[in-house]
Amino acid sequence: MNLQRLGLCCAALLLAIGLAVPFAAIAQTFDALQGKHYRLQVRSRLEPIALNRLHAWELELRDRDGAPVPDATITVDGGMPAHDHGLPTAPRVTEILGPGRYLLEGMKFQMGGEWALHFRIVAAPGAETLTLELAL
Repeated sequence: MNLQRLGLCCAALLLAIGLAVPFAAIAQTFDALQGKHYRLQVRSRLEPIALNRLHAWELELRDRDGAPVPDATITVDGGMPAHDHGLPTAPRVTEILGPGRYLLEGMKFQMGGEWALHFRIVAAPGAETLTLELAL
């Protein structure tokens, strides 16, 4: 095989591999979740999000007017709806990074597929659950 043909084969293989990885799986910042009381921005500290690896996420919580929401209680649960199982870990907020900014540690996904994460928020504006759907 000549070098030009080998180069084309390698390029085609790399393109195929790149197309096989779902976009959401390599996104570090997800679209903001908008609810009745809150806007929640979620950012993974691990890019790309890898399976079977513990990692942390940063959460930025704002009210409807865009002001940071301090002193919120945020809990997370979820799982794979199609497989009817939950998360393999119990992620939790471990640190306040600043006004309206929280560190969520203990995130882990054990398999590829469709996931739904439910962020339960309790603060002065009210209680609300926002859901993030992602594909890995």
